[in-house]
Amino acid sequence: MLFLNTGRINQLTSMSVFLMVTMLATAYVVVEPVYAQFDFNAFLGNPIPDEEIDGIIGSEWDDAGNHPDITIQPQATAEIWTKHDETYLYIAMQFTADSSNPWVAFQFDLPSHMSSGADGALFGHDRLGPNEYRDISFGGLGSISADAIQDGVGAISVGDSNLIAVELKKPLSSGDSAEDDIDWTVGNTYTLVIRWDSNGGGSSGGGSSHLSGSVGHRTVFINTNEIPEFSALTLFVALTTVAILVIALKRRTDLHVSKKR
Repeated sequence: MLFLNTGRINQLTSMSVFLMVTMLATAYVVVEPVYAQFDFNAFLGNPIPDEEIDGIIGSEWDDAGNHPDITIQPQATAEIWTKHDETYLYIAMQFTADSSNPWVAFQFDLPSHMSSGADGALFGHDRLGPNEYRDISFGGLGSISADAIQDGVGAISVGDSNLIAVELKKPLSSGDSAEDDIDWTVGNTYTLVIRWDSNGGGSSGGGSSHLSGSVGHRTVFINTNEIPEFSALTLFVALTTVAILVIALKRRTDLHVSKKR
């Protein structure tokens, strides 16, 4: 039987601790700053074909930044995915509404609610496009219009228990500056306002008004990097596994030393 002396045990233990500290430091550098200064991280990811922008959020979003438990106005908690492929920005969102006929709107770049001159995306508005996506511009409070040139692709779906899913594929640079479309630059951060409505004015069946609640604007960062391979959960599992192995090794070698004595 092989016996390890105390010096060898300490050496192995020290090496294991060093490995854990190195992994933690690396993860801090790679993972922690990702969410430090903005709300949504649009990582560099794979393109999504137009036909897969269908209101069904699937594996095509696996390489996107995932953001659960996001409060959206006027009332709901959503899960949001964001990424880009250097040509298009992709945003997906899922939440439960109080109606099967709401509309959902994204407002880009300007922080005030329905800011005049803001670029936007609208889903499921009864007047502008029932159950469809529209590339829009905001003209001030109470004023929206569909752009003459419809840039991008979008979809909305209503599932069981009014589970709403929206998907958007929007050009980073459409060249359509006449209709307030903004040019998204990789490496920059932009404002994103999310609102929905179910009690009239393009929607029906619920009691949620886009005019209630705070504006609650968010920020989205167009990241130059792909999503890190080590998520926080993966890091936790890895460190826990290493710690268990260190403890098991020390106990086993302590037992061997005790028997030798």
